[in-house]
Amino acid sequence: MENLIKSYFQAFSNKDLDALEGMFSNEVILKDWDICAEGKQEVLSANKDIFDSVDTISADLKECYLDGLVAICIIQITINTEEVLKVVDVIKFNDQMKIQEVSAYKQ
Repeated sequence: MENLIKSYFQAFSNKDLDALEGMFSNEVILKDWDICAEGKQEVLSANKDIFDSVDTISADLKECYLDGLVAICIIQITINTEEVLKVVDVIKFNDQMKIQEVSAYKQ
């Protein structure tokens, strides 16, 4: 599962919506301090909005803790090479190892 987590953050950093689409379940939910999106197309649209609002974005995985189908990830997000956010992502997978939910909390 750790490889899936790394692939997810790599796809996010590359603004790769096609790769993200393949990782999401159809019922995926995305929640953060600004967004609540439900369903694959709505979550992809929310990601596209994020990507379109920045020149560059990079999610750097600092720590990852796994418990069954849940990953708690401490990440550093760098926006436009200058703004840095410290974030905790709770990522839940379904039995098919597709991302079912991403809840992001700004520190």
